[in-house]
Amino acid sequence: MANHSEKRCVVVMWSEEKQALVSYTLDVRKVLAVTDRLFPLELPVADYNHALDDEFARKFGGATLNLLALSNPDLKPYIKVTPADD
Repeated sequence: MANHSEKRCVVVMWSEEKQALVSYTLDVRKVLAVTDRLFPLELPVADYNHALDDEFARKFGGATLNLLALSNPDLKPYIKVTPADD
């Protein structure tokens, strides 16, 4: 894996044309410049006992896929994640 000196973030999108999830790593400063007027969903690690474990990853991944499916309805039939019983 490449080592980047700048802080990076991951952007994930659904490509309807390719029928594929596509991810990019981008410079954090560039992403912040584009998103500074938006309302972020923040997930403080303290709320998860400072452990981003398997269950957190499952819920986070499922929620991310469902968020993508809101504006990309052709993605929804592929999502087979069982909702948690919270």
